[in-house]
Amino acid sequence: MIAPDILALDFDGVCCDGMREYFETSRRTHAEVWPAEPMRAADCREAFASLGPVILSGWEMPVLLRAITQGRSRAEILGGWERVRDQLVAAGPITGPPLIDRLGQTLDRVRRESIATDLTGWLGLHAPYGSLEELRRLVAEPAQAVLVTTKEGEFARLILDRWEVRLADVQGKETGVHKCLNLRGLIAAWVGVHGRRPRLAFVEDRLETLQHVTTHPDLDDVALFLAGWGYNTEAARAVAAADARIRLLTLEQFRAGTMAWP
Repeated sequence: MIAPDILALDFDGVCCDGMREYFETSRRTHAEVWPAEPMRAADCREAFASLGPVILSGWEMPVLLRAITQGRSRAEILGGWERVRDQLVAAGPITGPPLIDRLGQTLDRVRRESIATDLTGWLGLHAPYGSLEELRRLVAEPAQAVLVTTKEGEFARLILDRWEVRLADVQGKETGVHKCLNLRGLIAAWVGVHGRRPRLAFVEDRLETLQHVTTHPDLDDVALFLAGWGYNTEAARAVAAADARIRLLTLEQFRAGTMAWP
């Protein structure tokens, strides 16, 4: 691995383990959206953490809790999450796009309320993968280290500021674009300053996102890494290990710095 000019990192599942916060925010959202469907947190927490990799968008998290609460089996959720999710989104009292909008808005509001009332407690629900010293050293290696995440940038910045991890930019959900467009923007900005394409490495814990990047010929020179420690399944890691383009990265390699990467 040649040290990249630009290192693009996903946040949750790559730099940050936020599963405890995911669960707490989803639990409160579930209670607001489906008050007639009570759930016992102690009964759902472990299942939620183990099934979290099926989720592709934040609004799905309370839906996953609803599936667990209603007794959907682990095999059913892992084997056909989209079908289970769509069934639950179609089950009242609110359904379809209005439900999806409400879930997303409620999740963000619950987070903001937690931050406003107990910032220290909210920050404490997030943990870095490895030590903060290792993460700081990693993001200092390239000319630019950038966060590319579907999390709201304001939330990621709060955590990074508390950790004292400095990045060139944080591109969050508010940008409203697919990560392929984020990568294109990073490349174009570098070319505009340096007159050449950068060596760009992108670390992501969602196999589907990386596979989508591979469908764009103009991004063929981007080095793609699946974070094997993140929110993905054994099956996804096996696919990445056999893929000619996507490289499977271990946490030990990640913590050691880019020169240790495959």
